Amino acid sequence: MKKLLSILFMTFSLQAFATNLADVPLKDVNNQPVSLEQYKGKPMYIKMWASWCPICLVGLAEIDELSANPPQNFTIITVVSPSHKGEKSTTEFIEWYKGLDYKNITLLLDEKGEIIERARVRGYPFNVFLDPELKVKKTVPGHLNSEKIHQFAEQ
Repeated sequence: MKKLLSILFMTFSLQAFATNLADVPLKDVNNQPVSLEQYKGKPMYIKMWASWCPICLVGLAEIDELSANPPQNFTIITVVSPSHKGEKSTTEFIEWYKGLDYKNITLLLDEKGEIIERARVRGYPFNVFLDPELKVKKTVPGHLNSEKIHQFAEQ
């Protein structure tokens, strides 16, 4: 009986974790709607971050560099959730971000905080790896350097 309960628990846990993010409504920094659906077919790395997080800000230069020569085997984006977890409002964030000098980063805004909820983001920085169908494959809290991003993306 204990084995059966364990198997059922693991099955439901895996199903709950295989959350699909394809339908999350997002916007770009020009306030235009974006869908992750356009990235379907290739694994994806998402860096969740916030403007008030010093570790996140230090890591943006590395993401910008990595995004300048994107890997062929996975897509890289960053996501911020305005008005969630202490982040600025959408207007304030966009104005602040446009003052930064990152040319290669794909930044999307999750105004409803759906990725935070679905991927169970506990803090920042937070890393989400999606499979080619845009289902959450793995999450990793904390800063990841380029080497670690590549390692996790290829698992």
